[in-house]
Amino acid sequence: MQDLVVIGGGVWGVSAAKAAVDEGAGVLLLETRLGVGSEATAKAGGIVTDLLWNAEDQAWVEESRRLYAATSEWARDATMLQRLGMVTLADPRRHHLLKAQAAALQERGIPAELCTLNELAHEFPDLSVVAPDSLGLWLPGDWHVNPTQYCQIVADQARRQGVEIRTDHRVRRLRIEAGAVVLEGPGEPIRARRVLIAAGAWTRRLVATAGLDLPLRPYRVQLASLAIEPGHHFPMVWDLATDTYIVPDGPRAMLAGDGTRLWEHDPDTYDQNGDRDFLDGLAEHVPTLVAAGARAHVVSSWAGAVGATPDRRPLLGFLEERVAVACGDNGFGVMRGPAIGRLAGRMAMGAESVRPHLDPKRLPPSEFAIRPGFTLEA
Repeated sequence: MQDLVVIGGGVWGVSAAKAAVDEGAGVLLLETRLGVGSEATAKAGGIVTDLLWNAEDQAWVEESRRLYAATSEWARDATMLQRLGMVTLADPRRHHLLKAQAAALQERGIPAELCTLNELAHEFPDLSVVAPDSLGLWLPGDWHVNPTQYCQIVADQARRQGVEIRTDHRVRRLRIEAGAVVLEGPGEPIRARRVLIAAGAWTRRLVATAGLDLPLRPYRVQLASLAIEPGHHFPMVWDLATDTYIVPDGPRAMLAGDGTRLWEHDPDTYDQNGDRDFLDGLAEHVPTLVAAGARAHVVSSWAGAVGATPDRRPLLGFLEERVAVACGDNGFGVMRGPAIGRLAGRMAMGAESVRPHLDPKRLPPSEFAIRPGFTLEA
C-alpha cells in the first residue's frame, strides 16, 4: 500500500510529491497526460510578479521564486526562468490603481517605479506605440518561468528520491474504505493510506466519484504564440484597459493573452484552441503595446481549464480523513505553484498544520459567480 498517491502532475502536484518524499513518505504520482506539466501548467503564461494585494499570495510568490531559482540551479538550466521585468500600463482612469500599488510595493521594499510613456520609451523604444497619456509601473524584479520545464526537473528530482511516476494513467473512480483509499483506473486498483488530488479543474469531478463535493467551477483561459521580426527588445507588458499581456519568448516570438472566459466549462470537452474573437482582440491590442506587434502573426493558440472558488482563495486540506485536495488556482496558480504545492504535500503527510481559511469545506459547494483571480484590487 502506498503512503501517499498524488493525482495530477502539474506544478502543484509535482511540488507536493517532492515535499512528501522529503518527509520520508512513499509516494506515487499519477498523471493523466503523457508527461508531467502538459495540461493547464503547459498552457500558462508563466508570469511571476510581486503585483499582488493579498499578503499570503505575496509570501507564496516569494517562496516560489526561491524554489524556481533553486530548481533552475540544480538542473543547470538557464532557460527555465528569465528575469525580464514587467511594465503594467494604465490609462488615466486607472492611474490611481498604479499609484496605490507603487506605494504598497515600495513599502514592502520591492523595487517599483512609476513611469511616463516618454520614460518608458527611452528605456524600451518598442513601447513608443503606447498611448501618450498612459502611466506605467515598472517592476524590474518580475520573472517569466517555463512551468513545464520546472515540472520535468522536479519530477526528475523526485524520482531520484524514490517517487514512482506513472503518466498516461487516468484515475476513473475513488473508493474510501476502512484504512485505505482505492483508486480505480487502468490496470489493478491502487490502494493508498492517503490521496492528494491536485488535478486542477478536474478535481471536483474526481472527488464526486467518492461522494464528495467542492466549491470549484472550471473556466477557460487562452494564450497565443506570435512570431515577430528579430531585433526587438521589450519587457513583459500588462495593459489594464484591455487586460492584454505580452511576454517576450526568445528573439523571434512573444506570448500574448487576454482570453479569460468567466463562465463554467466542462474540463473534459472544452475547446482547447483559441477563439476567433480572442485572436481578433490580440490583432487589435498587441500593436498598441509594443512596436513588434505591428508585423506579428499568430503561430498557434490554445486554451486551458482552471478552477475558480467563491472567495478566489485556494482549496487546500482534507475533504475526508484520507482524501486531501489542492485546487482552486483561480487563473494564477503557476506564480504561486511551488509554494502551494509544497504546503499541500506537507499537509497531506501531517507535517504542516491545516489552515482553516484554506479548508476545502469552508464554503458550501454551491453555484457562485466566477470572478478574475488575478486583479489589482481585492
